[in-house]
Amino acid sequence: MNAKLRRILFAALLLPLMVCALSFSAYAGGDDEDDFNVKSTSGTSADGDVAYVYLQVTNNGKDFGGYVRVLMGDGSYYDCTVYETYVSIASGATENVTIGIPVPEGVNLEDYEATVKILDTRGNELYSARQKKLFTINASQQFGILSNGSNLDYLEKAFADPYSIYYGNTTSDQWTALYMMPSELTDGYTLKQMSFLFIDDFDLSTLKEDQIEAIEEWTRLGGILVIGTGRNLNECFDTFDKDFIKVELANKYTYSDFSYYSNTGYITVADLNFDKAYNALCYGELHSMNVGRGAIVVSGFSLSDPDLDKSYFGSDIYTNLLSIKTSTGSTAASSYRLNNYDMGNDYGVMQGRSTFSPTLLRIVIFVYVVLIGPGLYLILKKFNKREKIWLAIPALSFIFVLIVFLISRGFDMRNRQFTTVRVVNADGKEEETDYIFGYSADRKDWSITLNDNANAAGPIFYENNYSHNSSEDKYQYKTSNTTAGMQLFFSPDSGFDNAFFRVKTDNSTSGGGMKHEIELDNSKIVGELDNGTDYDFDHVILVCYGYYDIIDDVKSGDHITINSKSRQRYNNESTLEDLAKKYYNYGDYEEAKLHMALFFAAHELNDQGSFVIGVCKGGEKVIKGNAAEDNFLCVYGVQ
Repeated sequence: MNAKLRRILFAALLLPLMVCALSFSAYAGGDDEDDFNVKSTSGTSADGDVAYVYLQVTNNGKDFGGYVRVLMGDGSYYDCTVYETYVSIASGATENVTIGIPVPEGVNLEDYEATVKILDTRGNELYSARQKKLFTINASQQFGILSNGSNLDYLEKAFADPYSIYYGNTTSDQWTALYMMPSELTDGYTLKQMSFLFIDDFDLSTLKEDQIEAIEEWTRLGGILVIGTGRNLNECFDTFDKDFIKVELANKYTYSDFSYYSNTGYITVADLNFDKAYNALCYGELHSMNVGRGAIVVSGFSLSDPDLDKSYFGSDIYTNLLSIKTSTGSTAASSYRLNNYDMGNDYGVMQGRSTFSPTLLRIVIFVYVVLIGPGLYLILKKFNKREKIWLAIPALSFIFVLIVFLISRGFDMRNRQFTTVRVVNADGKEEETDYIFGYSADRKDWSITLNDNANAAGPIFYENNYSHNSSEDKYQYKTSNTTAGMQLFFSPDSGFDNAFFRVKTDNSTSGGGMKHEIELDNSKIVGELDNGTDYDFDHVILVCYGYYDIIDDVKSGDHITINSKSRQRYNNESTLEDLAKKYYNYGDYEEAKLHMALFFAAHELNDQGSFVIGVCKGGEKVIKGNAAEDNFLCVYGVQ
């Protein structure tokens, strides 16, 4: 081999190696990680439904256009979900990037690791940093105190540790007490953070009407109100609505010869007549009654009585109050969680069932077999055209294939099918929530683009979400905020594998509303309803503190006087799930779909005690393009 040929061969081998080396230095990490500086923090929305990752990205290298990605997983990349957004950052500039994550069902984000990555448009990783505790949740819980100077500090110690007072241990910070100002009752935030509210030696007659109503509504929605009967006792009972506090004062004050919680053997006790719905607690010296999803606890003595043995009483009331909260509808509602298995069944109900009759297909096949065999032979023989059988058989087969195809459209089987439920506040408040369910008939990866510019989008569950083959480059669920809009990606395991997404978007509803004033009257719902929206609803469900009723065919502009004869108990949103499945089993698939749509809307309101929801099929498409979308609209109002 001469020298010239050797040089040519050497150059031919060296060129690919040089290209690979250049490509590796440009895209496989290397010094590129030094081109970016990323600071990250996190937070959640006021209602806790959406988590936010706040990233401050500084570009120390060349002008950059690509993706900032957050991976939420268990650290092994087997259980992992991707959220990303496109950014353009000039050289030397700093950009603030926010990525919204709809909190998946039953997930404590503090248990998940977060990895922040930066990728170019070709998917090459330029930066990666794992942060084990990006989401930290304040474990401290609060309870409120309304008191005219009485010292109730022992309650905070008791709630921190039921035995902390007795043993003198006050180091725990599990619970914190807030001595509340009257203005904080209606500021829209403070009272909602409270699990319990203690009122003792406080003149409630000094509060404004809306402040009293705020306490009553907070209790019905799941708060536990504890009232001590010290000074200002008459003012306390007289200020609340009579249907709210069902306790009568027999005598202003009497003196008990003995009280279990007294240090001295004597304690000041009010002589009270309790409604029969009240249950005795703590050796009969406290009584409780469920109100809506919450409860009222009335003490026969002042919570700050100087003769009170605070060590025993503090630990006992703590235990009893937590037991009450566990047994109320509020706790049951807030703990209700969708799960992946049940969602598959619910989605099956949303899809309905074909009205196509298999008997018809059997008849067509029978006729085809008869014609293609003896029938065709006899017909051709009669006309002495048997030599045309080579044309007749394909023609007849084509005709019957066409007939079967037309009949099979009753199955409504498509390669990709999506069902969407949009849940929107009629008054234009709160973010819209879209539930998106979809499948593909094959195993190919698929993606959809949303019509609206969503604030947050992602899977409803984290269970069983993974990166294929524990690889970092192919995830089952991915949300990408691109220049073309918010895109949702899914990589199925098999044909017809279901995907479940939740999307949060700014509310675009304006005007109108679902104005209503409803209340319970002997377990029946009474009141008024105005459909001020532009929609005709197939059904409107009324939910009022543990009971419900459904009104059919409510048109736009309708005013309805409600005098329900129903005494149907509302067991959270699962009541609607059960109704939908009953309709499905009866073969009424359209009703099944509508009630299942109501189920998902009610799930968004499971911390509310009184609300209405109207449902109809149709409305604006959630998915952009020509995707086969069966969409439902649920419009709600909260009293």
